[in-house]
Amino acid sequence: MNILQSLLLAFGLFFIQPLFLVGVALVLLAKSRRISYDRKQLRATIYKDNFEIKRFLVWGLLPGLLLSALTVFAGMPVTLDWIILYQIVTILSLGLGYRFIHPIFTFSVTSLVLLALTYFEVTTNQFFSMPENWYSPLNQGLPVAYELTQVSFIIALLLLLSTVLVLQTGNLSKFIPRFLATKRGKLVAKYRMTPFWLVPLLLVIPGEGFRPFFDWWPVFSVGNQTYSFFLLPVLMGLRYTVQAQIPKEAKERLLKDFLGLSVAGMVLFALTFWLKEFAIFGLLVLMIGGVFVLYRHRKREQKWSFRFGPAEQGLRVIAIRPGSPAEKMGVGIGDALLECNERQLHTIEDLNEALFSNRAYCHLKVNRIDNEIVLSETAIYEDDPHDLGLITLEEIKLVK
Repeated sequence: MNILQSLLLAFGLFFIQPLFLVGVALVLLAKSRRISYDRKQLRATIYKDNFEIKRFLVWGLLPGLLLSALTVFAGMPVTLDWIILYQIVTILSLGLGYRFIHPIFTFSVTSLVLLALTYFEVTTNQFFSMPENWYSPLNQGLPVAYELTQVSFIIALLLLLSTVLVLQTGNLSKFIPRFLATKRGKLVAKYRMTPFWLVPLLLVIPGEGFRPFFDWWPVFSVGNQTYSFFLLPVLMGLRYTVQAQIPKEAKERLLKDFLGLSVAGMVLFALTFWLKEFAIFGLLVLMIGGVFVLYRHRKREQKWSFRFGPAEQGLRVIAIRPGSPAEKMGVGIGDALLECNERQLHTIEDLNEALFSNRAYCHLKVNRIDNEIVLSETAIYEDDPHDLGLITLEEIKLVK
């Protein structure tokens, strides 16, 4: 078997790894649940495209390519037991939802657990019968463990920086409302944001890698050292709820906090060149700092009042179908419709009657979520099955 065939086989393993299969299953499940919820609670499917699948497969391609080039050319190796433990930690973390799937949590836990096992002199041979040339911090000792901790720290830090860029430039405007009743019995909407994507990361593995188990696995020699490559599916996920802030502003505040965490991480990484043990503190800072950023967001949401509750005047918009007349008029989530075709709106029946009064054209008076009053108008076509293509809070009834 030549090198090209070996590389193709190794590449094919990417698609049968547990994390890739679990990630695809979660994305398909999320899409199915979204459509089912829309039909049950909203009586219409807001987004008909497969945005969850596109986001999962596309968002991480460029960061994965850049980070893979860096890990390979800079020579940042990881070991196979780290890869195996990472997949276990990530799958277990999925039990907590998407909140702690990001590498600042999963990489940190993986590396710290492996370092602790090495410190207490736990070896792989205590659990499994491994080949003598198996390269592992559990077998090689603390120097290898500290080096691995430093490598995983810088990769986690770079993935955090890529998260800031991806979420800043990516389309995170698909808002699916969820509903709850306040203590006063008023219905309010909230939006659970769960960005979830995959980063294919090519890693360098010292030693012969899987060669003791698969004789076709490609191994390359540099001087007296042997290396192999492994394409790892890294799951990237976060979860936060927006009910008191404008979604765009909430995302910007979160990204600003994550950027601050990245700066602190870069300072600690610089210190690792003086003392590798600083990588331990770096991983702890990333992990605890990530929890603090999400906690700070939650406190902001609890401090402010519900932004997507009933409007003091008009009808509160909670969802807009892409390509609809409402979107063309610039109506946004959280806006309040004050008038339609010169008719004041107090109930959903008022809106329906105003639309039926002129089936070819619509003129709206809208109170923006930032309290700016605007006028907008557009043509409405008879074949539009949802009229304006928006859903208001006043027409929702909780379905259990």
